[in-house]
Amino acid sequence: MKMFYILLGNKKTYSFHKAGILVSLFFILVLFSCTRQGKTWAKVNNQVLTEEDAKTLMDFLGYDFDSKDHRKKFTHEWINKQVFLQELKKTNPTEFEKMQLNLEWQSGDLAKFHLEEAYINNMMTEGFSDSLVLDYFEKHKEDFVLNDYIIKALYIKVPIKAPKQEQLKQDFLLKKDKDFTKVISYAKLYAENFYYNDSTWVYFEEMLKDAPVEKLNKDNIILNRAKTYFSDENYVYYLNIIDYKLKDAVPPLEFLKPAIIQLLTSRKLNQLKEQKGASFLKTIKQKHEITSKY
Repeated sequence: MKMFYILLGNKKTYSFHKAGILVSLFFILVLFSCTRQGKTWAKVNNQVLTEEDAKTLMDFLGYDFDSKDHRKKFTHEWINKQVFLQELKKTNPTEFEKMQLNLEWQSGDLAKFHLEEAYINNMMTEGFSDSLVLDYFEKHKEDFVLNDYIIKALYIKVPIKAPKQEQLKQDFLLKKDKDFTKVISYAKLYAENFYYNDSTWVYFEEMLKDAPVEKLNKDNIILNRAKTYFSDENYVYYLNIIDYKLKDAVPPLEFLKPAIIQLLTSRKLNQLKEQKGASFLKTIKQKHEITSKY
């Protein structure tokens, strides 16, 4: 039975990703950019941030444009940075000009990053065979030793006042085939979070990241394949451990396959960059009129 469900109601989970200097440069480039036409989102003196630019920048920085709190936080951050920039330009124009020149210098790295990634990715037309993934797995098993349990399990989180939980306490044990259908139906109506996939391994801590796991004797629950439930002041958490792999063991290939493919992809990308970097730069330069004293 291959099924995977995650129910979060109207809530969403968001990840904030930073890419070091590239993100910083992108942010500063927008701060420095000339005012464009569009609906005004925010304004400091004559510098306008349009709604379109705000949405683009929020997406790039990992903010959720649909979240009022995220929009508010991002807008305040943009205004604060813009105030500093304009104050520096007013009080120390020489330093401001140096910063602009430095930004232009560094933004070349950002342009190179985007152009080179697109160029190299176009060459990545072929995937990696199962035999190549297996070969990498066999040669690097020691690199993948688990630092936590991985499990296959059913997990459901429901509000503490949700109805019909006495029946749920029986159904989540999955003693009968029809019990799973009952749990699914219940989850669609009442669950804050729900997970079940009996063919995919997942880290115990990752599955229960929204649960008060400090209350649990994790070793005892997992090693005994427990079917248990526990609660806090707001929710009841139901957990049915179907299978597990020990800490300090090598996980199965099916669990590692996405990570191995990512490693192989990264290695191939680096190889292509080394092999094609010089010719890529030459091709780009041929498209532009260049004059130099040296």
